Amino acid sequence: MAVGRKPMPVIPASSTSKRSADAGWVLLSQLDAGLRRCDAFGSNVLVAISGGADSVALLRGLLQLREPLKLTLRAAHLNHQLRGADADADAEWVSALCQRFDLPCDVEIAPVRKLAEQTRRGLEETARDVRYDFLRATAIRHGCHVVAVAHTADDQAETVLHHIIRGTGLTGLRGMEWSRRLGDSIELIRPMLAIRRAEVEAYLAELGQDFRQDATNQDVSLTRNRLRHELLPRLEQDFNPRVREHLCQLAEQAADTEEAARIAADTLLDTALLDQSEQVVRLRNEVLAKVSRPLAREVFVRLWQRVSWPRQAMAFAHWDRLVDVIQSDQPFAIDLPGPVSVRRRANMLVLQREC
Repeated sequence: MAVGRKPMPVIPASSTSKRSADAGWVLLSQLDAGLRRCDAFGSNVLVAISGGADSVALLRGLLQLREPLKLTLRAAHLNHQLRGADADADAEWVSALCQRFDLPCDVEIAPVRKLAEQTRRGLEETARDVRYDFLRATAIRHGCHVVAVAHTADDQAETVLHHIIRGTGLTGLRGMEWSRRLGDSIELIRPMLAIRRAEVEAYLAELGQDFRQDATNQDVSLTRNRLRHELLPRLEQDFNPRVREHLCQLAEQAADTEEAARIAADTLLDTALLDQSEQVVRLRNEVLAKVSRPLAREVFVRLWQRVSWPRQAMAFAHWDRLVDVIQSDQPFAIDLPGPVSVRRRANMLVLQREC
């Protein structure tokens, strides 16, 4: 990710004559900055559009910025078949919107509820995975190297707060990343992470652009909706009216800190590594024993990522136990989820995953 001064936005001259008060200019300038932050200039972009306000604003904004940012656009919509006739109507509406702007659009259907039952996984988790699989496959089919989704600053604040409530570390505090890999040659970007939902609605109202309403977004039996409609408004009213802004700032600070720790941990891991395979890793124990506990824990997290060992069952206590192994003066052996066995032999640490 590029650092330093943010580039000045390139906004179509026709967008407004009163830029200081114009909702269109406000959103387009932030979207422009977000796209540049994600290095999307000149990209072939697949735009994920559900029909809701956020994704419609993303699509309309990208259409306005298409020429100055030299973007090639196409859209994609997945019908999860979770809301019956409403879901079918959403798909038809999205298709019509894209036809209006002569924009190619891929619309597909996925039986998410049936897939969740077959795999015995949660409905929300299954829908998310199916959606990203669809976007990845569609991007590959059409040669799009960038997939744009419409998460906003409000989504980011909700995500960070949700992670805090459930219990999280530094990774959870960073919330959603501005960009991440979706495949070997595909980048998923979130260029609207600095844009508030109120700014989205003002922009669409200025355009006279309608959008689809998902009734399930009002269902407060769902945790995410309770955060959005009950907890965050209560925090704003009773404690701090800028709580969403501060949660987003926390995410930025956590991302910067984690990135610095990641670079340091990768460097240390390269120094300590003797050899590795899919099942066995050998490390120089004396290299790791000299560093702080937080950095040593991050080294092991990076190691698990590097060799693609499962991390779902690895809790903070497990990573911390690994530090006990490398810092002890005595021979040490522990077993971890995976399963992974850890043995210290003199100045060598041997980690072996049992298949």
